[in-house]
Amino acid sequence: MNKILIVDASDSDCRLMSGLLTRAGYEPIAVETMVAAKDEVAKLPPGAVIVADASLRDSSAKELINWQKAEGFTFPICI
Repeated sequence: MNKILIVDASDSDCRLMSGLLTRAGYEPIAVETMVAAKDEVAKLPPGAVIVADASLRDSSAKELINWQKAEGFTFPICI
């Protein structure tokens, strides 16, 4: 799969990364909060990857990693 979830508090960073990834042939999904990230992680297909900013508006990348492990998801997360 070529889905990439981008979790970043900066709208401009999300747009920039989404544009670059789209041109490279990926299907990016950009969200800005932990709540939205949780919703999107639950919908990701096998083989997807998550790119997260270290600090989010309502949480942190570390909390996203811990939540993912607790829920049984095994997507790679790049911070």
